[in-house]
This record gives sequence, structure tokens and C-alpha cells, in this order.
Amino acid sequence: MDICIFYFSGTGNTKWVADKFVENFSYKGMEAEAHSIEQLSTEQTSQLASKARIVMFAYPIYGSYLPNTMKDFIDNFPEAKLYNEAAVICTQMQFSGDGAWFYHKKLEEKGYTLKWTYHFITPNNVSIRISPLSYTADPLKIKKKLAKCEKRIEKAVDNINMNAPSLTGNHWVSKALAMFQRPFYKKYIKKPFKSPLKVDMEECVNCMRCIQICPTSNIKLKDGVITFGTDCTLCLRCYNFCPKTAISAYGIKHNKKKPTYRGPEGFDPALIAERKNLTDFIE
Repeated sequence: MDICIFYFSGTGNTKWVADKFVENFSYKGMEAEAHSIEQLSTEQTSQLASKARIVMFAYPIYGSYLPNTMKDFIDNFPEAKLYNEAAVICTQMQFSGDGAWFYHKKLEEKGYTLKWTYHFITPNNVSIRISPLSYTADPLKIKKKLAKCEKRIEKAVDNINMNAPSLTGNHWVSKALAMFQRPFYKKYIKKPFKSPLKVDMEECVNCMRCIQICPTSNIKLKDGVITFGTDCTLCLRCYNFCPKTAISAYGIKHNKKKPTYRGPEGFDPALIAERKNLTDFIE
């Protein structure tokens, strides 16, 4: 296998980007696969990494920082064999400074040569009402934004195919921009992090979808009530994909007149989430 993409995707944007990379690599005659890190065992990860000439890591940026799930995954990723090359894909709403570059030392410690880092602007997935930033759930507007993103993916694939290094974010200006966001994220959204989310049990139908799709297994059904623990990564997957919009954030309920952001058309978080036995999450 030429390339293996290991991705974490909260609400679908990063999965879409990873899939587009695979699609465009195939046009170039390169064999590529994309895998959700939530569904991989340690053994499966090692097998995939050992077969790939280039390993790629794709994740949404949170305050110029990796999601805890991806950080843990890279921290435990197997060491390189011979001359493995690496790439990092970062999806963002607007900017992240050095979001795709700043964790490069960990990859280098494991023996990988980081040759490509890319930042892709994707639709805003922050649907919570406390956010001052606007978002859209309009499929046409989402497609329009993703179309621009796809053009940049095509250029990135050309670079990798020609073995032309491209390190976006490896500049003092990018690092300076990141310093506006990263300290805040690391201070206030670090482990253990108590989720600011809460379920209105009068609206909840106990479908347990939020438990099923949570990437950190942070949600449980305790004495008939949905509860959140201290391992939240704030991906907003449960908030955006609750079928009854029964989850509030920071004590503020969602405006049901405006749909939450549910990713690119056709995205279903259950297809990339860890496969759970839901009875294990009932107390």
C-alpha cells in the first residue's frame, strides 16, 4: 500500500477530506486507504502502518491543538520501519496557525520524516448557541464550501505524487497566530474535562445514539438519566446528531428552528465510531 490515512472526524468534515484524498490518489494510480482511528485496534494500526510507504494523520483542529483522541493515537503510534514518510492534514473553520505542524516532534521521535502538512478550510460545525460564529446546515452552501476545499486537495495530491515537500504552518508567523488560541484550549479543555453538555430528559427518548457515537465513551445512562463524564473532547458529535436536539451546551438549549450541523451530505457518525455494546454503558 502506498498511503494509509488515519483520521479522527467529529462531525464529518475530516472524514470527507480523507475520503477525497483517497479518491484523488486513486486517479494518480496510487493505492490509498482511510481508516477511522476509533475503529482500529492496536494490532490493526500496527499492521496498516507497516504496510504503508506514507502514513497520513487527519484531524479537526481545536484551538490550534489536536483533539485528545488523535493526540493519544499518535503518542501510541508504532515507530517507523526503514524510511517511512508522513503527512498531516488539519481541517479548520478559518485558521489554526501551525495546527498541522506543531506536533511534528512526536512523529520525528518515532522515526517518521514529516514532508507534508496541509490546512483545509471546511464548514463550521459549532452549532451551540453560545458560539458567536455563524454556521450553516444548508446542503447547497456546504457543498459550495467543500468544492473549494476539493480543489486544494487535488493540488496537495499532486505534490505528494511528485514527492514535492509542502510544510504549511512551519513559519514563525503561523506559530505566532497559534499562540492566540492554543494556550486557552490547553488550559480550559484538557483532561480531565467535564463536559458542558446536558440532556433534557423530558425531550430525550433514550435512543442512546449519543452513547453509541461518543468517541471517548464519555456518556452513560445512569438510573435512567443520560450523564456526561470528565473525558469530553468537545467534538459536539452528540450535540449535533441528537435526533431530538435534546442536548444543551453551557446551560443553553438549541434553537430548534435551525438544524444543527450534521456534516457533509450522507455522513453518519455511527459508521466511524467505536463499535460499542451499549449495555456496558447502562448503570
